[in-house]
Amino acid sequence: MVLKVSNCLKCGSSDLKSPRHIRTRGVTSSVTADLNIVTCNKCRFTEFYELSDEESEPIKKKATLIFIFAAVIPTLIGIAVPIWFFIRIWG
Repeated sequence: MVLKVSNCLKCGSSDLKSPRHIRTRGVTSSVTADLNIVTCNKCRFTEFYELSDEESEPIKKKATLIFIFAAVIPTLIGIAVPIWFFIRIWG
């Protein structure tokens, strides 16, 4: 994930933390959003950037693998967790 932010928009400092990924969902929405968080080390100003389709594709593939190993395989071997739990998490 390459983010093209070089300076803080608030103070102009170039001392920024590396972008961190989060997956979030609104309070009343079941749609998830993949975001990068960038924080200035000097003034602590934090910005959120939505990932492009190219950036979020590897994350979606990883989430699919996690779903398979956490839900499908245990179901097949008889130690299933209710599927509603995973639907709630990954929407």
